[in-house]
Amino acid sequence: MHQDEELHDKLLAEFRKYFAENQAWMNEGTKASAIRVRHILSDIRRICSARRVVIREWMDEKEIILAEREAKRQAQKQQAQDTDDAN
Repeated sequence: MHQDEELHDKLLAEFRKYFAENQAWMNEGTKASAIRVRHILSDIRRICSARRVVIREWMDEKEIILAEREAKRQAQKQQAQDTDDAN
C-alpha cells in the first residue's frame, strides 16, 4: 500500500497549500490568488479520484481474502462433521 500512503501524503500537502492560498485570496481578492486557489482545488480533485480508486481496489482485494477465509473455514467445518459422522 505504498501508493496509498503516497496519495494520502499528497492530499494532505495539497490541503495545506489550499488553506494558505485560500487565506491569501480572502485577504487579497486578486485574480491571480483566485487562479492559484482554483488550481489547487483541481489538484485536490485529481488526487481524491486516484485515492478513491486505490481504496476500491483495496476493498476488492479484502473481500476476496475474506471469502477465501470463509470458504476454508466452511471446508474445515465440513471435514470435522464428516470425521464425527464416520466415528
